[in-house]
Amino acid sequence: MHEPLPASLREVFDASRHVGAPAGAQRRGEARNEACGDVVVIWLRVGAGDAPVIEAAGFKAQGCPAAMAAAAGACEVLSGLRADSALGKALAAAFSAKFGAPKAAHRHAMALVCEAASNAMNRERGET
Repeated sequence: MHEPLPASLREVFDASRHVGAPAGAQRRGEARNEACGDVVVIWLRVGAGDAPVIEAAGFKAQGCPAAMAAAAGACEVLSGLRADSALGKALAAAFSAKFGAPKAAHRHAMALVCEAASNAMNRERGET
């Protein structure tokens, strides 16, 4: 039996506000869970400057509902985070602050999303 998503995360998932690449996205990261088949792609639009921040985020996800919901929730909190090598940790903290810590059954989804976001910081838009 699947563990239900928190109500606040379910609302974000149902609204699907961040599906697809945001206008002007320069970064794209992907992560796969080979064991279950989940795939998450995160696109980021990053501002310029010495300490750039994420201006917008979008996603595409396939697989379990937890992976899709985690990607949607991540895009809600990515804007405003510093675009640096610690993005995965900052994202996990911001996600937990807004939606609560992922339950054990959903942790794989958050790990996948953090990996995709971190990969986005290491790749230009056209790279895979």
